[in-house]
Amino acid sequence: MLIDLRKLKRTGKDSTDFYFEYQPETNLIESLPGCEIQLPIKIQGTLTLTGEHSAFVEGEINFTVNGECTRCLDNATNNYNVEFGEAVYENNEDGYSVVNDRVDLTEIVDDTVLMNIPVTFLCKEDCKGLCFKCGQNLNVAECECKKQ
Repeated sequence: MLIDLRKLKRTGKDSTDFYFEYQPETNLIESLPGCEIQLPIKIQGTLTLTGEHSAFVEGEINFTVNGECTRCLDNATNNYNVEFGEAVYENNEDGYSVVNDRVDLTEIVDDTVLMNIPVTFLCKEDCKGLCFKCGQNLNVAECECKKQ
């Protein structure tokens, strides 16, 4: 999603709201085996001009991850709503840049999604996992193994 700062300036406004649905070119969560993002990713927010060639972008990214729980191995679906806020300006060496008076939001979205994917993907916060001896899913029933 590109936002043209010149077009925004010509309207006489100093901010604009946006909403778009995004389908990344690559799997953003390759680090979580057995998991994938359900597409599209939904993004909404506001871009506010802060200077001649700079802006502040803020909003919310909504995405869903389907996959295998890392504790009990059951299939699970988790929804994530992540807020973001980023300054963008020309020749920004430490962050996101304005290029040809345009702001490309896809890199911000990709990075925000990657930073907010959990290290372990759980079916629920209090997942009990599997018995390490017999393999019983402890969310479903207690196992018959000797307790030590």
